[in-house]
Amino acid sequence: MAIEHGTFSLTLLPNNIIVADAKGPWNIEAVDHYHNDVAAIVNEFAGNPWHHIAILRCETVFIPQVIARLEQHFLWRKQNNVQSDTTILTDSFSKNISKQQITQIFEKLEMTHFFASDLDTALQQIAKLKAVTKS
Repeated sequence: MAIEHGTFSLTLLPNNIIVADAKGPWNIEAVDHYHNDVAAIVNEFAGNPWHHIAILRCETVFIPQVIARLEQHFLWRKQNNVQSDTTILTDSFSKNISKQQITQIFEKLEMTHFFASDLDTALQQIAKLKAVTKS
């Protein structure tokens, strides 16, 4: 088994918002660890809607094997009532390529996704989305 490469931390904010702060590059083992940790939190939501914000730092380009694993994870999110995903690319060495990769995955899976410049903007997007879905 390969050694996990890449780091992340998860923070749960009010209203079922999970914030992942991750520093890449990542390998499949890191993505699997991440998935298991997110799944443990989401299971506590008991089917209620939730939102995900990813703050991606440093080397944010994904190798093909990681893209395939992320597609599986994102599909799992969709099947487990995620309402939106927001990505913040911070200190990214390859922001344009990363944006293209991330956009392609979300478009393929027909999922709601946003890019934001910072956490406050991401939280504002979620608040606007919630306001629209209530009316």
